Amino acid sequence: MILQISLDGNDIKLTLKDDRKIVDELLWNDEYTLSEKLLPNIDVLLRKNKISKSEIGKVTTKISKTSGVTSARIVRTIAAAWNLGN
Repeated sequence: MILQISLDGNDIKLTLKDDRKIVDELLWNDEYTLSEKLLPNIDVLLRKNKISKSEIGKVTTKISKTSGVTSARIVRTIAAAWNLGN
């Protein structure tokens, strides 16, 4: 399974993929609390689909140029830490 974190300005999308097939998505708009909501929302998406954290083989990112520097760093750090843990 692959978890993709997409950041486009203030729009955040978590996409859960099984190879190329999209299993589920979670979307929300956030400007100032990304660091507080990202990990809990990942947990919500995984629980909803009854997938354990160990089943996520890779976390990828997709960040647009309109995204803020701090938000982009948060997303990249979460993905790097997750991938390092696997």
